[in-house]
Amino acid sequence: MFRFDNFLTLSPDFIPSVQSIWQQQIVGVPMFSVTRKLKALKPIFREQRRNKGDLSHNVELARGFLEQAWVLVSSHRQDELILLLEHCSRLVYAKAAELERIMLQQRAKMEWMKGGDQCSRVFFRKIAQRRTARRILQINDAQGITITEPNAVIHEFISYYQSLLGGDRRKRVMDLRFLRPWARHIITTEEAGHLLEPFSAEDIKKAIFDIGEDRAPGPDGYSSGFYKNAWPVARLPPRCAFKVDIRKAYDTIEWDFLLSVLQLFGFPEIFRRWVELQLFGFPEIFRRWVEECISSPSFSVGMNGKPHGYFAGARGLRQGDPLSPYLFVLVMEALHMGMLQLIEQDMNFAFHWKCDDIRIFQLGFADDLLLFYRANTESVRVFKFGLDRFADWSGLRLNVEKSHTIISRSAQNVREELLAVLGFQEGHLPMRYLGLPLISSRLSIADCQPLLSKIDTRINGWEGLALSYAGRVQIIKSVLVAMGVYWASAFILPKGVIKDIEKRLRAFLWRGTGNSGYPKVAWKEICKP
Repeated sequence: MFRFDNFLTLSPDFIPSVQSIWQQQIVGVPMFSVTRKLKALKPIFREQRRNKGDLSHNVELARGFLEQAWVLVSSHRQDELILLLEHCSRLVYAKAAELERIMLQQRAKMEWMKGGDQCSRVFFRKIAQRRTARRILQINDAQGITITEPNAVIHEFISYYQSLLGGDRRKRVMDLRFLRPWARHIITTEEAGHLLEPFSAEDIKKAIFDIGEDRAPGPDGYSSGFYKNAWPVARLPPRCAFKVDIRKAYDTIEWDFLLSVLQLFGFPEIFRRWVELQLFGFPEIFRRWVEECISSPSFSVGMNGKPHGYFAGARGLRQGDPLSPYLFVLVMEALHMGMLQLIEQDMNFAFHWKCDDIRIFQLGFADDLLLFYRANTESVRVFKFGLDRFADWSGLRLNVEKSHTIISRSAQNVREELLAVLGFQEGHLPMRYLGLPLISSRLSIADCQPLLSKIDTRINGWEGLALSYAGRVQIIKSVLVAMGVYWASAFILPKGVIKDIEKRLRAFLWRGTGNSGYPKVAWKEICKP
């Protein structure tokens, strides 16, 4: 499987190689021409990669020559030829070490290391950890049967993801006109015109250059580092990278429902072609662009470093596509509108007593939802019907095992009846929402134990990486401190928790994950800007 190595962009042959292929005339639409040229470049880059040899071995050889040059310099300090030899050996070693570092950093995917530790041992150990963690030797199928035979394991993975993402697409035309009175926002003619403005070359360049060079490559194997460095020659259109996982929220959205949602927000008169379906304001041509983007993926299942199987997608949004979060928000807005329609048309629904005045019944961040209602059967049935109807429309079904109902001040028979209608488990405060505890009282030290445990888990996960002090400082700033800041943005953390966090950070800085070591500098000095 082809994977472009970013260190090849430092080769003097890189730009000439791209130019030689890009100057060829290929008959066909522009995208076909680009694809053929990228394919023609692959054997060239494979050959260049082979010519580089073992980069780690090259570093060892260069270090050996440099050490020999140092020995000669120590005994011939006035010999200009030997001094020149030492200088050249140092440049060769620096070049070899830089190529190895780029290669290892790309494979280790350790973005936080860019400003800190550049020790190759760290990357080697991280790569080994990733390979071990990602290696799959056995799985349990839906019936709980353990499968160990390699081909059977591969077949089980392909079957699971094909049923989740592929299969026969249900072509449905949905008329959502009845929800239009509950649409809070409508796309104006001016806004719709902005959506149809042509993309400039600068827009495309900015989109590509915003992608990190060490991010996962697209299905063609080329990283964004290739496109950035080849931009003066190729000036390619942006590529979409995607990764398949089991996030049902993205993976199970029905495309027809999403397109109907785009038609739900009203649109300019000059674009009216199917007026009876257009309710949300997006021009029909823009809707077709979105349809082309979401309905064209195909998938292979990567297992133990190799791709297996091939099937076309039938539902879901692309992971990693910057457009996907916006589309998902529109889908969840349709849920809100559908719920609002049911609530206003059902006289038996009762709001939560603290939400009655402001008429709030739903809070959501992406697919994390909180629903509020009066603890009576009629209100619960309204919610249940709305959620089931939305699931039938969109394909987004609730995970009953992870959904909870918190019931307060109700008799036991009422609790049982409400739980029976919803089918959820009964939950209790504090519970976690968006990674934070939901509580009805002041935050205590006991409530913060998940934060401390998460910091401990992160620190233990870096065991054996041979991080230097600079590397530890970098991940303390970029990872560990950020975890505490997230909690502090929502709560006033108890002093005892802050002290416990600082204690863990100090220990990690001076001792790593071991038990030896002592502070070289006072912590208050380290915290100074």
